[in-house]
Amino acid sequence: TEKEKSKSTILRLLEGDVRRPLLNSLFEQPDSISLTQSEQIPEENLSNFDSTGMFYFTPPRPIEEAVLHMESLRERRLAFRRQNTIRKDKYQSDQLRGFVLPTHPVHFQDHVIVCLHADKSSPTIGLRNFVMPLRASSFHRHELPTIIFVTDLDYIKHEWDMISTFPDIYILNGSPSNPYNLQLICIQDCRQCVIISTLDRENQDTYLVDKSSVLCTLNIRQIEMKSAGFVSIMNLTGQNSFDINTNQAMVLLQNKIRTLTTLTVDSNVQYVEQGDTDEVELEFFLTTPFASGSAFADSVLDCILSCAYYNDNAVNLLRNILTGGVDLQLEEILAEGGGFTQCESVDILKKRNRARVAILEIRELIPDIDSRTNPVTFNVLFCEVIQRFHMIVMGIYRLLDILIRNDPTVDVNKIPGGHKRIVICYPPYNYHMDPSDMVYVMQQSRPYNGHYSRQNSSITAIQTR
Repeated sequence: TEKEKSKSTILRLLEGDVRRPLLNSLFEQPDSISLTQSEQIPEENLSNFDSTGMFYFTPPRPIEEAVLHMESLRERRLAFRRQNTIRKDKYQSDQLRGFVLPTHPVHFQDHVIVCLHADKSSPTIGLRNFVMPLRASSFHRHELPTIIFVTDLDYIKHEWDMISTFPDIYILNGSPSNPYNLQLICIQDCRQCVIISTLDRENQDTYLVDKSSVLCTLNIRQIEMKSAGFVSIMNLTGQNSFDINTNQAMVLLQNKIRTLTTLTVDSNVQYVEQGDTDEVELEFFLTTPFASGSAFADSVLDCILSCAYYNDNAVNLLRNILTGGVDLQLEEILAEGGGFTQCESVDILKKRNRARVAILEIRELIPDIDSRTNPVTFNVLFCEVIQRFHMIVMGIYRLLDILIRNDPTVDVNKIPGGHKRIVICYPPYNYHMDPSDMVYVMQQSRPYNGHYSRQNSSITAIQTR
């Protein structure tokens, strides 16, 4: 009967539903899903920016103010589990309406976690260079993700002076290899988890050079499996939506935590995504972890360095992509190893209106992509976007199963469930676009001509990220 079928219905929330990429079109309103007219960008306080106008600023803080207290985090976690955890075996769709978000001051959501394996004797790695793109003034204040470093406090003291003027940065003094520490800062609800290690680099065995990073990544995968039976905060408050046609539906949550693992040796990428066993012999640049943004190796930096040697514009291009531009005053500060000071001139804030990278759904750029007679190719997308919105399309963020399904050599019956996306940078001009694609664009900080912003729309389905 139809009732029995309804009871056995299982809705899978895959990665594409529950997570968004780190770079996102972040000038939207929380409930918005369509692009129509312009919105007024609120004026920012002059004291919120540094003297170069390139980054957000806060008066230097002592490191003690940034350290999270473990006891407070434990109390929040216990309170949350007592009041708000919903198990899948007791789940009913109407329970979502009564779900109450915790108001504890140490609750984190949509944040960036940095698992930094280091000790007191480890060399500094320049954390300011990591933080600066995430605090670029081309973004609006509400778009900045909170950053939490999970590391040894004695280590990060060496670099704190360089990052103490950036807002919303916190430190959890503890080992990032301890899953409990990561759960205390709501890793299930984070936007991105970056795994870096300064340990083991002098190890003679190449397989052990990235030991700390790989083990930390595997621990996070275990957290994913353990949290698969629960509905996380992010899944209940996100922007993407799905329809529930029956009150008897159950949710099987595949809570994919976005990770980016840095590696010293390319071949160790095989341990990051252990399901990709057929890629062991491939070069690092051809592996799925690299293409999907879950692995990064030192060899990438070597390649960029070589490219910069022969083409001096390569570094400027990277700086424009990461921070939106190059500034002479900023160059002087970085060259002298100085710190940032507060902005004193309103004219400096004109630098905020510079280029930045964003990621958008293709339906927002071409709303009628499903109804067009002729297929939408990359050249059509590129030309329409630059003409209508004055944005430059840089690449495509495509579901892996869509990519495989379009390959005639692959058996359709063996295609895995698709939740992983990969980046395709500047495909051929006749490359066919898919309605599920997302698009990387270079855009102005302020929407061009007031034609590109979002408008609230009624959403009848449950929202998930």
